[in-house]
Amino acid sequence: MRFLFLTLGYSPDIDGGGYRYATEVAELLAGRGHEVHAVFPNPGNQFPAREIRKNVSLHRLPKAGGGFLQNFRAANHAAYTCVRELLEASTAPTLVFSHHAYLDPALATIPFVMILQGPWALEHRYSVTSRPRTLLRKIVDSLAVRQMQRVERKALQGARHVFVASEYSRNCISTWHPGLHRIAEVIGGGADFQRFCPPSHREAIRHDRGLSEGDFLFLAVRRLDPRMGLLHLVDGFASVVGRFPNARLWIAGKGNQKTELESRISAAGLSRQIRMLGFVAEDELPRLYGAADAVLMPALDLEGFGLATAEALACGTPVLASAAGANPELIRPLGERLLFEPASTVALARALEAVLDGELQLPARQTCADYARSEFRWDRPADAIERAHATYAITGWPPRSV
Repeated sequence: MRFLFLTLGYSPDIDGGGYRYATEVAELLAGRGHEVHAVFPNPGNQFPAREIRKNVSLHRLPKAGGGFLQNFRAANHAAYTCVRELLEASTAPTLVFSHHAYLDPALATIPFVMILQGPWALEHRYSVTSRPRTLLRKIVDSLAVRQMQRVERKALQGARHVFVASEYSRNCISTWHPGLHRIAEVIGGGADFQRFCPPSHREAIRHDRGLSEGDFLFLAVRRLDPRMGLLHLVDGFASVVGRFPNARLWIAGKGNQKTELESRISAAGLSRQIRMLGFVAEDELPRLYGAADAVLMPALDLEGFGLATAEALACGTPVLASAAGANPELIRPLGERLLFEPASTVALARALEAVLDGELQLPARQTCADYARSEFRWDRPADAIERAHATYAITGWPPRSV
């Protein structure tokens, strides 16, 4: 089979759960012997325009420079040209698969399927609130959100088939796009169990990171963005740490909220108990998850799946999460009390306190790992995309249905 993926980014060129989703599925399909191409913008024009990695042919689109609109138009023009060339280059039936609405205008005349991993416009609206803005900037941001909403809606209307990673996302399409009632297929997400697995020398890993035997480590691996609920996390932790001097909170990730989080931590006098780790390379993530006693997912909203949840559980580490987005359907099978009210510092603090004083018994590490292996397998989305090929693949240029 032949597959052509369009995505806004590809891992590890650029960090992000959606990009890793596209990468994992593309590499798995290539590993099954399929011909797989990935088309995506070249971040900073710092990577080769063409490359083969793990049997996936990478096609990086040049960045134009300038503002968002200029880059958006240039990327879609380049993507259209690249897709057309790839379709012309082979008579093999090809499934064109979009992983992000950013490049969907390039597919206006090309039959494609798509996965909606989250509402692009609404996520952007959350993100821009993390930085100071003038009135003019607020107006520009509002116009950008409207345009993103239109682009995504048009893609959902035009796609021949729509995938989502969770029941939550399937149920929210009509909320994110009022009046649009699009049927979507849930295909879930996964974890690479060769990389993400319970560590064999956990105590040594903790010792190497400066943790004492009695320390209890909470870990959050999140983009530093208002939607992720990290300010609530810092405030909730600050309200209970006085009673539990061996409690630790580490936050891994990068983003626009970094300065605000650092200021909040410093003002609370918690620089020793809370560490900002910055960006953590993918190769280090399994050991970091393995060192933690519990991983925290305090998202406020729009949590479409949460790869960090699947990967942490695969490493045997329990997850405490807000009851926002897809978190409940991922976490509830391990225990209802692992969920707390979103956007509530009080509810989050109560959950942390219940864990630290032993009132809330976390699931065993092996239970977490077994659950992850049962529920979060990349085979599921890969199998679904293979099935879609039989129905939605196209041949040649102009494309003809097979």
